[in-house]
Amino acid sequence: MSKYRSRDRWINVVAACLLALAAGGCGSGSGGGAGPVGLPQVPPGGPAALTAATALTISIAAVTVDARPVVNFAVVNQAGVGMAGLAATDLGFNIAKLEPGLNGEPTNWQNYINQATAGAVQGSQERAAAGYPFGTLVDHQDGTYTYTFATDIKDPAANLCPAPCVDAAGKALHVSYQPDVTHRVTIQQVNDAYPKSTGVFDFVPSGAAGIRREIVLTSTCNQCHHELSAHATRVDTRLCVTCHNPGSWVGGSPGTTVDFKVMIHRIHYNNAGSALPSVLAGFPYTIGDADFSEVVFTQDVRNCARCHDGSLSAQGDHWKAQPGMEACGSCHDDVYFGAQPDPARPYQTVAHPGGVVTDNSTCLLCHGPGRVADVTVAHDLPAQLKAAAARFKFNILSAAPTAPGGFPVITFSVTDPTDGDRPYDITTDAAFTAGGASTLNVRLGWTRSGIADIGNDGSSQNFGQPVSMNALTTAVPGSTVGTYTVTATVAIPVTQTGTLRVMVDGHPAGDVTTPGTFSDRLAVKSAFRDFAITGTAVARRLVVDIAKCNVCHDVLSLHGRNRTDEPGVCAVCHNPNATDAGRRPATAGVLTGGIDGKLEEAVDFKSMIHGIHAGQASNGGFREKGLVIYGFGGSVNDFSKVVFPGKLGNCTACHTDTSYELTGAWESPTANGILATTTTTAVSASDAADNLRTTPTAAVCSSCHDKVGPQVHMTEVGDGQFAVTQAAINVGAPEICGICHGPGGPVDVKAVHHVK
Repeated sequence: MSKYRSRDRWINVVAACLLALAAGGCGSGSGGGAGPVGLPQVPPGGPAALTAATALTISIAAVTVDARPVVNFAVVNQAGVGMAGLAATDLGFNIAKLEPGLNGEPTNWQNYINQATAGAVQGSQERAAAGYPFGTLVDHQDGTYTYTFATDIKDPAANLCPAPCVDAAGKALHVSYQPDVTHRVTIQQVNDAYPKSTGVFDFVPSGAAGIRREIVLTSTCNQCHHELSAHATRVDTRLCVTCHNPGSWVGGSPGTTVDFKVMIHRIHYNNAGSALPSVLAGFPYTIGDADFSEVVFTQDVRNCARCHDGSLSAQGDHWKAQPGMEACGSCHDDVYFGAQPDPARPYQTVAHPGGVVTDNSTCLLCHGPGRVADVTVAHDLPAQLKAAAARFKFNILSAAPTAPGGFPVITFSVTDPTDGDRPYDITTDAAFTAGGASTLNVRLGWTRSGIADIGNDGSSQNFGQPVSMNALTTAVPGSTVGTYTVTATVAIPVTQTGTLRVMVDGHPAGDVTTPGTFSDRLAVKSAFRDFAITGTAVARRLVVDIAKCNVCHDVLSLHGRNRTDEPGVCAVCHNPNATDAGRRPATAGVLTGGIDGKLEEAVDFKSMIHGIHAGQASNGGFREKGLVIYGFGGSVNDFSKVVFPGKLGNCTACHTDTSYELTGAWESPTANGILATTTTTAVSASDAADNLRTTPTAAVCSSCHDKVGPQVHMTEVGDGQFAVTQAAINVGAPEICGICHGPGGPVDVKAVHHVK
């Protein structure tokens, strides 16, 4: 078939794009008219302007408390234009006080508006809905409003705290009006049709000096979550804590607190290497009908500073300076602080090592700075391990000969960049010899001339893998002190052209956790360097920014901490010729299928990473079926439970610049040397020529859009192909997805993914 479309075929494609546009495939909107910034002014009219707005900002100008609190506030759009037309049903109002902490206790918010639900007490709000109080909202028609609460917080007779008026532990709640303490009023925009927004105002009614409690900023959460959103439209942690404080809990036996400092720790505690002791003991962490037992934190759970950052928030370092039973016991929930464990919590099996405590007044005696059980020391291990790893650097110095048919000799070193690049002796230094806990590998991969992907064709390794050498057992001293050489065990194929990629990976051993044992696997950044086999060395395209990965992952280290923080190394093994077939169940060499019913799964970077992060639709992801990849030793990695914490369509959360767009090489990927993704390895595991593949664009898109309908569209409209050889793809019709989905197209990827 010709590589070029006929005129009629092109018209059909454009018609399909326009049909998608008419069906809402790529919506477009416009903001309100750009008027002068500031209020008052004549605002655009009502709901239509609110719906067209791309952002709303709620600013509270003043709050007075004579009886029922009165709030004056303004609402503007992204251009600073006042937005009239918000109705009572569009807004929710909270008011809470900050109770000072005494005798080592933390400060705590306590809502004035509470409700009793199933025998428990929960912080609430005023809103125009059944079961809630609501006061009076006045729209001044210029973008400013006045709201008068229905609740008289000064009236001692007001029922501010319905029975049982205690927290989950049975302690009495105090909701009486205290004019000399900090108060907080919050306004929540609750209409899904309008941009989410929150207004927050802290004040002291009497005018006295107030105190603050700013532990975790919304902006910090949003580095991973993109836009933290709970209960549909609540997007600000300052709003969250007015309800999620010790005065709110869920009924049952025992009652479950939804205090922010407890709930958030428990939700985030699980990761690949740990889980709540209660969950491990068979007691799921649930709040109402929601089960958070399988939520995975994407880095070391001890890294408190990831969320608690004293350089950003006023009290961000309270985890160091003010430890307490509630926060500490939220993760260490197998510890009991009383004389006996709680019979309703049978997972409490560890007595508090410091003895019985009934309050937080003595916590600092043991857990304060410099004390015997300094909380900072125990929870600072991730930073200490990173600092230990930073003392190592892998250096690839040379490779020769790199001509076809040659056995390259790789010269490398390991140095300490914190000490003037002092070289390590990998034959004697404890980091490489003590206890056998370290690894160091040199690997060789290659691309063919004109091919933009690493494929390792002719490496004699199965499934497109590189040539690998154990540097700790095969390296010999080089001609310069501190350098070593490793000779390739496989020659560069005599027919090979293009670029040789040399990589060094592994983990030295550290003794941070237990001094003298060298049992820590230090995640040292892997290294690679490209050398010309023929012509000039051409680097593989750069697609992912590791700094963006590490916003959530902190240190992206996999395969036993052997491959760390270097996508250019990942791509050597996770290439279009590779699947996990070599690690899947087999009988007498014949694959028998994994837990997903498949004989193998592609591990090509461009499809695998999308598939992992898309999770499964039933778990809040996008894929119809979760992705399962078998690892070394037959380990089963089921990614169907992955829930991406941010906005799944925000391509720039991971990608460099515009590398996600169907432009440049991706306008016609096969013609530009991007290989199709192997889905079925054919007869020879070491020869990729007869592998069955999916064309590049279809491989990427179907890794998230894995349902039948989208794949039919990719085939019939975009000329994507599934289960064909690379040779057939090379001579077949090229993918033409970019006509509709490229920059400026009617269903531009950037537009439909709402990338900003």
